[in-house]
Amino acid sequence: MLLRQIQHFQAIVEEKSFTKAAERCYISQSGISQPIKSLEKEVCAQLLVRKNRSFELTEAGEHFYRKSLVITADLDQLCRETQRIAHKDAAELSLGVLATYSGNEYNTAIAKFAEQYPTVDLKGDDRQS
Repeated sequence: MLLRQIQHFQAIVEEKSFTKAAERCYISQSGISQPIKSLEKEVCAQLLVRKNRSFELTEAGEHFYRKSLVITADLDQLCRETQRIAHKDAAELSLGVLATYSGNEYNTAIAKFAEQYPTVDLKGDDRQS
């Protein structure tokens, strides 16, 4: 299975059209149809039900689409992190808080930040007053 096949499949689903997906991927319509047929053959499941000029996702197709988004997002993040490491462009955020602070807002904010910006290294600094 090739990443390009997965990207073409995602484009078809998102554009709701083979023609628009082909344009988005800068290939011909037949150039996008063939990889999808190969992908279906490889996963041994029909992902799309073709109907004249439209299609519907099968249950297997919906599952494959949702899981493929996770895979491609992880791959994109992996590439960004690798580039950052290769170019020594480490992003780091240092934070300070009083050790006597007992509110949850700080921890909640840190968790949300880490989730939204997973490539930024967080460094904590507890200071006493």
